Amino acid sequence: MQNHEAIIQKVLVRIDDHLGDVRVADLIQYSGYSTYYFHRLFVAHVGESLKQYVKRLRLQKAAHLLNHSQQSVTEIALSAGYQTPSAFNKAFKEFFGTSPRGFKAQPLERRLTMKIQPVRIETVEPIPVYAARHVGPYDNSGQAWGKLMSFAYPLKIKEKKNLLGKESMMFGISYDDPSIVDPADLRYDACITADDDVRLPPGIEQKTIEGGLYAIFLHKGSYEGLGDTYEAIFASWVKDNQIALRDVPMFERYLNKDPRRTKPENLKTEIFVPIQAVPTEN
Repeated sequence: MQNHEAIIQKVLVRIDDHLGDVRVADLIQYSGYSTYYFHRLFVAHVGESLKQYVKRLRLQKAAHLLNHSQQSVTEIALSAGYQTPSAFNKAFKEFFGTSPRGFKAQPLERRLTMKIQPVRIETVEPIPVYAARHVGPYDNSGQAWGKLMSFAYPLKIKEKKNLLGKESMMFGISYDDPSIVDPADLRYDACITADDDVRLPPGIEQKTIEGGLYAIFLHKGSYEGLGDTYEAIFASWVKDNQIALRDVPMFERYLNKDPRRTKPENLKTEIFVPIQAVPTEN
């Protein structure tokens, strides 16, 4: 029988995948626990109630869309799971201290020093991965990689190879905007490609990075500088071209096989930004 932590982790992944239309009753049924026991376990493992957790994620995602998308407030309210703009406005103001329109009107602080263009735009097939979740500052995501690597390296599968073969790829999924979400609540998945049927230990999940159309940017240099590249993407390319984003997480692909043995200036990271259509040339 799975331990409590593993089951709550599966519930959190399910929330991520169905945030706009998630139902509490469905999550409780999915967990296999009674209503009373489920809520006690959730608070014990997550630190807040299920209702507060879902509400926070929806409003933080809405704030990100207000900053970076071309959607109207009404469209964002519906995507956040609110039936009416008035209900969304009330909840948003209680959480952020200002209305959605007031939030959108606030100037964004930028450290933009460059214009940036995607290296390519392509349709990506869904990518099955093994993933380890980290909650906390993105700078500490190495904890998730440590957990994932301790699972992948010693695991012997076909022909006595481990999971990190020549064809394997490493990805990172950052679910939250650090300019909006408290650092302690940031969610990140460290991922490697999955192509074998293996038994997963607690803390490791199998999931699929969603396919579709992506604009792909190349970041060269240390991971600490990724934030500047993201800001350049949104402040120049997305804004200037009025790009409509798809409602799925962005993700990163780490091109260096062993980042620990690579000089920071030689690190290469692809950033996949989900878009609705190829932009037209001006």
